[in-house]
Formats: sequence, structure tokens, C-alpha cells
Amino acid sequence: MGPRFRPRALPPDREIAAQVARGVGEATWRYRARVIVHAPAAYVRARLPIPAQVESVGEDRCAFEPGSDHPEMLALYLGMLHADFTIVDSPELVDALRKLTRRYQRAIDASQNQSD
Repeated sequence: MGPRFRPRALPPDREIAAQVARGVGEATWRYRARVIVHAPAAYVRARLPIPAQVESVGEDRCAFEPGSDHPEMLALYLGMLHADFTIVDSPELVDALRKLTRRYQRAIDASQNQSD
């Protein structure tokens, strides 16, 4: 009895490594969101700490699906992109952004009162 399947060529090592890294990272995230970033895909890819699938949706816009164990951490990471963005679907992330906005505004207000 011969082989039950025909072996096929493997993709290049870097593609395999990127797919495994992406799969391992995504599998462990409790929260995920679809995000539209108002910047080119190449810019966003260069700012991300790990490889991620970033889809170009126009000359100056792209989309990706980041994840994190905590929506607050995801909100902070998105802020470090240094680009405007829109949350497509993640009420937890929107709530985390609201909480951070209020906290940062209190810090700004308190700091301005100190310098008066």
C-alpha cells in the first residue's frame, strides 16, 4: 500500500514562521476588534510589535484585527500607532477608549490647575 496523499511543496520558511506566529498570538487573545486605521497599510505594519495581517482599503486607509487579553491594553496599543482609527466592532474596546479618555482628561485638567 502506497502513500495516501501526495506531498506538496512547502511555502518559504519566512511565510511558515509568520503564519505560526500570527496563529499563536491570535489564539490566545480574549478580545479582538476590527479596526480601520486612517493611514497606509505599510505605515501600520511598521508600527506593530508583531506581524499582523493588515489589509489596504484605500490609499490612506487600512484594516486589521488586533487582539489583547484586556481591552484597555488594546486601546493603549492603538494609541501608539500615531494615527486616527475607527473601531468597527468591539463595544469593549470603545468602552475602554472612553475610560482612558476620561482618565487622560482628568490628568490634563489637574496638571493645568497645578501650573496656575
